[in-house]
Amino acid sequence: MSDAGLEGLLFDGRTAAATPVLVTVAGGVLRVSSPDGAPLREAALATLAITEPLATAPRQVQFPDGASVEVADGSALTVALAGAGIRPGLVDRLQQRWAAALGALVASAALLAGAYAWGLPAAVRVLASAMPARAEERLGEGVLDFLDRGFLRPTALSEPERAEVERVIGEAARRGAPGVRYRLLFRSMAQKPDVNAFALPGGTVVLLDGLVRRAGASDRLVAVVGHELGHVARRHSTRSFLRAAGIGVVTSMLWGDISGQAATIPAVMAMLDYSRDAEREADDDAVRFLRAAGLSPRAMHDAFCLLAAVERKSGLRDIPRILSSHPGLDERLARVRALGAPGEVPQACEAADAADAAHAAAEDEDEAGDEPATCAPGGEK
Repeated sequence: MSDAGLEGLLFDGRTAAATPVLVTVAGGVLRVSSPDGAPLREAALATLAITEPLATAPRQVQFPDGASVEVADGSALTVALAGAGIRPGLVDRLQQRWAAALGALVASAALLAGAYAWGLPAAVRVLASAMPARAEERLGEGVLDFLDRGFLRPTALSEPERAEVERVIGEAARRGAPGVRYRLLFRSMAQKPDVNAFALPGGTVVLLDGLVRRAGASDRLVAVVGHELGHVARRHSTRSFLRAAGIGVVTSMLWGDISGQAATIPAVMAMLDYSRDAEREADDDAVRFLRAAGLSPRAMHDAFCLLAAVERKSGLRDIPRILSSHPGLDERLARVRALGAPGEVPQACEAADAADAAHAAAEDEDEAGDEPATCAPGGEK
């Protein structure tokens, strides 16, 4: 550093005005003077907050009273501080070497990948198992409220239709899943096809009108509900929520705006996008549920045939396999056939497809007769 000192700008901490100054470091003290040499302030180096060195970038020195000085030649200030015994720490030195910075980046990415693949699932399992039942129910109520406001509509099924479904499902659940607490809700969707069902945290199972109308109060519907009860018993939806929340927290730590991340959690939960392993577990549970209820695994086969027919008609079957988190229906059909006794489950869907095709054709005629779609909510067929 020259005897004249380092050029800098002094800020008093109260206004935005910047005063040109000269900065010198000697005897453990940093002194600030005007360009003509008049002393302006000084302070012991131990009392100052100095920003980290970044090559030749400017460095800021913060005084205890809130004032600060910015030294344009950051590398020169680093040399001056080193002469006074203040040298950059190990981290500061490493981050100025590209190889060390690249290594730290790779290590951080590996740590995040490991946490996502192993740490987060383990933490989610522990948290889900420790969550009180009432807290889980409140979580499910919040998700249902979000779905009702943005995606779902009131059911158009008649009271007798709903009562018959509840009766059939209730009888099967008493025999097939006596320890699983659940409640059935009926909803519709404007978007077609609405041949679906899903489970929410806390044990709520939502049946969409399209599924009930296609399957009726039949063994096929019992099989679908058995699958959803598998999700309930294993708390898959709660785990899904906690996983999404964990990802949101990590994302917020990396990029900020935790409030924005938290606001997206209900939208993530609306999809209830379980992993392939979770779907396989629920499929196996459904087969066991059917057997315990005195029904044949063929009901699960026929339910998958129904869903396959809906996929073909809607074009969902054309979605690339890699983009789906669910096992393909062909794979799931093969698994059900393997779990069934010899000759118990058909090797093809022809009979189920024919029955569903007739039902779908009748439903299409009803929908065509209702156009334009302006009928009052709750209308019954």
